[in-house]
Amino acid sequence: MTAPSLNTASSLNTASSLHTALGTPARMRATMFQRSLREHPGPVVAAIAGLLAAAWLIRYAVYGDRHTLSILAGTWVLGWIVLPLMLGGGRGRVRPSHLRLEPVATAPAAAGLLLASAVGIGPLVSLVALASLPVHAARYGARGVVVAGFGALLLWLAGLIGSAFALEAIGHAGGPAGAVLTGVFTGTVMGALGSVWAVAPWITSLLGGAPPQIVRWLPWFPGSWPLSAVAGPAGRGAGMIGGLMVIVGVFALAYLLLVRRSLVTGSSWRPRRVSAPTPSPATSAPTPSPAPSPTAARRRVPGGWWGPGPVWAVAGRELRAWARHPLRVQYLAFAVVYGSLLAGLPMVAGESILVPWAGVLTALWAAAMSAGLVGLDGTALWMPLTTPGGERAEVRGRGLAWLLLVTPIALLLTVAGILLAPAVDPLPAFAVLPAVLGAGATVPVWVSLLRVRPVPDPRHPTSADNPTDIISVLVASGAGLVAAIPPMVMIIWGPGDLRWLAPVIGAAAGAGMWFAGAWLADDRLATSGNEVLTAAGQRTRPPDTVIPLTWDADWYRANRATAWALILLMAGWIPVIPQGLMVLVFNIGGGWIVASHFAGTARTGTAVAMVVLGGAVLLAGLVLWGRRPRPAPR
Repeated sequence: MTAPSLNTASSLNTASSLHTALGTPARMRATMFQRSLREHPGPVVAAIAGLLAAAWLIRYAVYGDRHTLSILAGTWVLGWIVLPLMLGGGRGRVRPSHLRLEPVATAPAAAGLLLASAVGIGPLVSLVALASLPVHAARYGARGVVVAGFGALLLWLAGLIGSAFALEAIGHAGGPAGAVLTGVFTGTVMGALGSVWAVAPWITSLLGGAPPQIVRWLPWFPGSWPLSAVAGPAGRGAGMIGGLMVIVGVFALAYLLLVRRSLVTGSSWRPRRVSAPTPSPATSAPTPSPAPSPTAARRRVPGGWWGPGPVWAVAGRELRAWARHPLRVQYLAFAVVYGSLLAGLPMVAGESILVPWAGVLTALWAAAMSAGLVGLDGTALWMPLTTPGGERAEVRGRGLAWLLLVTPIALLLTVAGILLAPAVDPLPAFAVLPAVLGAGATVPVWVSLLRVRPVPDPRHPTSADNPTDIISVLVASGAGLVAAIPPMVMIIWGPGDLRWLAPVIGAAAGAGMWFAGAWLADDRLATSGNEVLTAAGQRTRPPDTVIPLTWDADWYRANRATAWALILLMAGWIPVIPQGLMVLVFNIGGGWIVASHFAGTARTGTAVAMVVLGGAVLLAGLVLWGRRPRPAPR
């Protein structure tokens, strides 16, 4: 073979390798995306909602204000980057570690991964939404359309690369620093989204035209640069487009370095420390003995609440786990930031009614985020199952550790909220706080034992290994809301001279929920300990129920419990939130709000009845969902 032939063959091999590196991740992502569309209706619903929002943005671009459109477009890109971190966008995604064993260079691997990231609902809907920029620029002529279109493309690339970088660097971060960063980041975004109701009037006024004090700062906001480049001088516009190109280049370089680290070390955040090989907990753990009888499980052992003993030993172990485990640190940081922002952000709109409730909201979300911690333990659960009285000590030790950790934080936030809003009555928050703390200590332990969701590797968890699900979160947080009913009833309907008894009633309700949750968790661990241990030791989760996207009579006849569970879980929120809580908290009204047709005590009673009705509907949906037929493992 001659030299030119060798060069030609080498070029063909190089081109084939490059084509494989670019095309294989995209084909993998397309296959996973098609499978997710068949198994879950969520992506289709998200696509419809996103396209409707993008269509409204394009319609607004025809007649709306340039500065407001720039803010909305930039916010859209920011939401594209952060929302997948909260909604599980890392699932079904091709990660750099998937290519670690492939003979591919860093640059082609990064390009292929970004091409795969462009396959999905988010990139497509975002591209449609950012088309609003050249639509608005059409009033400036053909040059404006070209410049704004190029700027919109650069914004899209920034969102695409930024989302991929965030999912890999933050969503899969390990160690305390990454855990705190992820918790604070997601808590901040969700807290801002949860306070939209407070800033809704400001947003409404913004749609009519951005205030001058905001317009003054827009040149520092990259989302405004495509339209500013069209409307401003040519030299300034070229600088803004160049600035967007620099931002995209920096994002691309950062993602390239991250992919290189992943390909070399297997970790996007930091390389794992090399240590002596340790046996896998899923294969090397001693075979657990059969779970003892409920009578033996409840037998008291030496030591207890007031001295060294198994309860305090478990509590000490749990406190150390809360301080060292990345996922627990992330959950605690999220609960603190989310609860504080839900209570404090409405002050921006002049609403301070929720400020004293910062501690209550933090405790409520700390309980919700603790509803799956058993799934992080793996086969370590064999220890309490083989220790006399270990089940009882395990449950109470976990609850005690949670109380010792969350109570000081909740009290501090409550006191700070009272000092920041002295005009708001602090008694309801002080009355509800002990009730929520008591329920949050033990009920999540029971929920965690009832719905065990294991993680692939308990020794090296990341932020993507979420052991909770929406049902666990609803039950754990719902227990706190139920415990808060007695003190709130005393405050709303009780005699005025006996309102001081509300904190006492709240403490009693919290103690009752503590013992109820402990009793349920004791019974679950004592009677079904082997089942819990087996579920926690699994390396993969059981398959989810496949829900068809179109009406299927055969599927409905075989899965009536699943279908009715979904209907009840969706319909139950209507009486709980708009018909009940929104009337009680914000005093809203309207023709379709049942309570608004009454006045005084009848109005309040109707709203409370709606909350109870919705809670019953949701509970029925949860029961049916637990009885749904399980698909066979693949």
